[in-house]
Amino acid sequence: MKIPNEVIDDLRQQVRIEEVVGQYVQLTKRGQNYVASCPFHEDRNPSFSIHSQKQIYKCFSCGRGGNVFGFIQEIDQVSFPEAVMKVAEFADYALPNLPSSGADQELAHQDRVLYQIHQKVAEFYHYYLTGTTNGQEALDYLLDRQVQAETTDTFGLGYAPDQSNLVLAYLEGEDFSQEDLIRSGIFYQSEGSSQLVDRFRGRIIFPLKSQSGKVIAFSGRIFKSNDQRSGKYVNSPETAIFHKGGLLYNLDLARSAIRKTNQALVCEGYMDVIALYQAGFENVVATMGTSLTQAHLAYLTKLAGEVVWVFDGDEPGREASNRAFDLARQFPRTQFKSIAVPQQKDPDEWLRTKGAASFRQLLDQAQTLFNFKKDYLKSQYRLEDPKQKSEYIDQLLLLLNQKGSPIENQLYLAELAKEFDLEEALLKERLVRLSDQAPSRMPARSDQPVVAPSPAQVTGLPIRSHKAYQSEKLWLGQLMFQADAWQYIQSLQELPVLYHEFSQAAFSQLADYYYQGHALPLTGIVGNIADTQVNQVLTTVMWDYQPMAYDVQIMQDCQQMIRQAFSEQEIKELKERLKKEMAQQNQDQVQDLIQRIMNLERQLKVKK
Repeated sequence: MKIPNEVIDDLRQQVRIEEVVGQYVQLTKRGQNYVASCPFHEDRNPSFSIHSQKQIYKCFSCGRGGNVFGFIQEIDQVSFPEAVMKVAEFADYALPNLPSSGADQELAHQDRVLYQIHQKVAEFYHYYLTGTTNGQEALDYLLDRQVQAETTDTFGLGYAPDQSNLVLAYLEGEDFSQEDLIRSGIFYQSEGSSQLVDRFRGRIIFPLKSQSGKVIAFSGRIFKSNDQRSGKYVNSPETAIFHKGGLLYNLDLARSAIRKTNQALVCEGYMDVIALYQAGFENVVATMGTSLTQAHLAYLTKLAGEVVWVFDGDEPGREASNRAFDLARQFPRTQFKSIAVPQQKDPDEWLRTKGAASFRQLLDQAQTLFNFKKDYLKSQYRLEDPKQKSEYIDQLLLLLNQKGSPIENQLYLAELAKEFDLEEALLKERLVRLSDQAPSRMPARSDQPVVAPSPAQVTGLPIRSHKAYQSEKLWLGQLMFQADAWQYIQSLQELPVLYHEFSQAAFSQLADYYYQGHALPLTGIVGNIADTQVNQVLTTVMWDYQPMAYDVQIMQDCQQMIRQAFSEQEIKELKERLKKEMAQQNQDQVQDLIQRIMNLERQLKVKK
């Protein structure tokens, strides 16, 4: 798919990069710009910056950088056209009909139809719940669960009538084919008949939405005491627009609150989310009835510095917390905690009986990973047995080793020493020994986020001459921002050759971009280049550029500095050859090399 350059440029000018990046990482305003911990590598000191005026990002540690499209490509691991479409969706920007292959157009059309079907059906379900007498029983059930009318509207809750023909009749005028309705997953064909059946009939409906707020699936819950159907919940099957494993319920509403509070609450059920949201805890999501996955955590840890499990207080809830903590070790930059709701209640029950203030107390007392594991593992050992007590302490020390924070380790060591009446020095010694054994005894810990680049991608530029590189950046900056600089280039009999290969490649890319008809400034090129080093160079050029009036002398001085770098490199190589020739006593070669070196050094002095 080819997206016209003018569309890309127009979209880039209409969206703020800090608003898009802020959906993924916690940004802190610093002057006119923003800083954060880099989402592309393990970054303990914030080195990721956004230049608000130039609308680019750059990590001063790993070197990643680019514009808003480049960021989405990196963070979501998508193609450039996909990144443009994601940014357009975020900005509510209507992309024109784009030329593409027949197959691409058909797939895009099919997806649009599925979105339209889900939106229409969601509207019908919600109306049937809130606007008809037939929906009153379901509405009363929600009211008994203390779900307020405003909350019902916020979450788009609905009710699917027992008769499938009602929703089908509602869709009749929309020109959806039977095949489209089956592909949506909402309907299926009854056995031995062509009749379509609503999968969710007779159930309270929870619309499931994408990050951008589009309805992409449904979950239906039985609520009548005499309903004998198996399965409390029925969910949409996976479709072209719905993939259950990576979705978090309520993320579309919770994302801004998660960023604002720097905390994400993670529940197991839809009603838990609704109850917490209604009680003022808007930074809450749920795992769609599935186990927490690495994909879930990879996304949440980009939004918040703290993630809290809010699982049921029964044994399955404790096991879910334990599995979640095991997964959380792969994300050491984030603080993870757990709430064990007392009396084996779920969060919804607790809020209905105890209230929001009581839940706030539970949240303030949430257990850290270490304290949770200390309680959890205690039930697996007989601590009156010295050997088992020793093994239990070893398991806790291994947790400290994995966590890796010296201050936290010191505090927990002091706590363990006091609890078991042991010398702190003894525990420290044991921790050191276990550290040496840890790789073979414990699962390997990945310190990198899921989207982290490979080591080859984060290495620095191979700069041989810093003076030349500074001149190259200034020279390229003139070309990126000044039309007169291109007129100067066109007036030269020979195109300049830059000292560093990556700078020369950046010049070539910039020239191609300019001659394709892009208007100045050529900032749209940043983030739109596959070559990592070239993109890094151009991002740095744009970041460092200071607005100035065009001066041809700047271009000429830069080229002079670059030529000097070439001459200095040649002198260095000739001197290396001279050493070899002198060692071999080749007098003719020695004299020739000395003369060449002297001539070059003389020329350098004159030019300086």
